[in-house]
Amino acid sequence: MKTKYKILIALSLVIVFGLGVAAGVLGERYLMHRSDRRVAASRQHPPSPDDWYKELGLTQEQKDKIHAIFQKNEERMKTYWTEGRAKLAELRKQLKDEIDAVLTPEQRQKNDEMIRRFEERRKKESERNSSRTRRESEPSTSPDRER
Repeated sequence: MKTKYKILIALSLVIVFGLGVAAGVLGERYLMHRSDRRVAASRQHPPSPDDWYKELGLTQEQKDKIHAIFQKNEERMKTYWTEGRAKLAELRKQLKDEIDAVLTPEQRQKNDEMIRRFEERRKKESERNSSRTRRESEPSTSPDRER
């Protein structure tokens, strides 16, 4: 009788342990890799010129004028983003310098390693997302798509 209970208890512990491991693995996959499941199409995007052309029923003259506006502003946006990135890089450097002044040399080395790992991870995610976006935005075979 005692051995029967010992086996039952041991079996119960093994089952509970197994369920805990399964829950941990599935929970980790669900919670930690949530960003991998995001679909680029679910993000909100402003209407494209093609959307405007179709929905507003623009004439060819209007299309040409809007296209010229986009072309003119594209240069402005490139300038804005370039300047913005430069300012952001400058702010990051100042922040890092201020933090480094507080840290010991060993901590600075560890901090630099942490930053390097973060940048590698971000670069890999960016590459993965850009390849996913490229696959999703491959040109359709529809003849009415103009780009």
